[in-house]
Amino acid sequence: MSEKEENQLQKISSDICNLKGIQKLNFSSNQFIHFPIELCQLQSLEQLNISQIKGRKLTRLPGELSNMTQLKELDISNNAIREIPRNIGELRNLVSLHAYNNQISYIPPSLLSLNDLQQLNLSGNNLTALPSAIYNLFSLKEINFDDNPLLRPPMEICKGKQLYTIARYLQRADERDEKILEKIFKIVANNITETNFEFLCQKLNLANSETDMPTKSTVSLSERAHQALVIWKTQSNKLSLTAAALRDQLIRALTMIGAYEIMDKITALNLFTRAIKF
Repeated sequence: MSEKEENQLQKISSDICNLKGIQKLNFSSNQFIHFPIELCQLQSLEQLNISQIKGRKLTRLPGELSNMTQLKELDISNNAIREIPRNIGELRNLVSLHAYNNQISYIPPSLLSLNDLQQLNLSGNNLTALPSAIYNLFSLKEINFDDNPLLRPPMEICKGKQLYTIARYLQRADERDEKILEKIFKIVANNITETNFEFLCQKLNLANSETDMPTKSTVSLSERAHQALVIWKTQSNKLSLTAAALRDQLIRALTMIGAYEIMDKITALNLFTRAIKF
């Protein structure tokens, strides 16, 4: 920590009592590399600008930020922040969040509970995917995801800055992914061997008690395999994994057990689905 920054932090710490009841603070161009955690005691604060233009940059925000329950406007732009605090959803009064030009690669689920959020600027970050539940931010009026390496949805869907368009695309993508995942389940169930089925259950952390059926001797391997995959999907849904994430996880497991014939069929399906809409 530089001497200048240390002096700034000491001043904030010593002045914290005098700042009680304050509603606005502007620390833009502050040279901080550590967020002054003392600020989190200011529960009356409604506007906080801790953006940066040049020089030193913040790399993280503390979880204690959630203590600032009256915060309405937060500007953390032009820093080097890698992630938004997972408990940011506790800032129930947040109306505006500017976090452009950082290194954020993930939107935490709790952010989607900010029902009063009207402005969200996450341009110039490392986002590759937006969460399907982004439609929960029904108060959003201004959004900006420009200059992110977005794959889902593709960047051209976000250029219009219309929440409905983005949410509708993600809804259709989810429906499509669900159909593809079910087709992959059928491919696996119809082509897997008994030995590979046992290995696959191990890779997917499915216990024998979850995959064995009372009438195993009269139930085909195909039926048992499909049931096991459905159980695995149900368990994974509790972790809020998307159908696309489940597909990728299943493909990795199949590759690890050497089920190459099944992988060839899945590859053919993926090539087909790129050209054909369900």
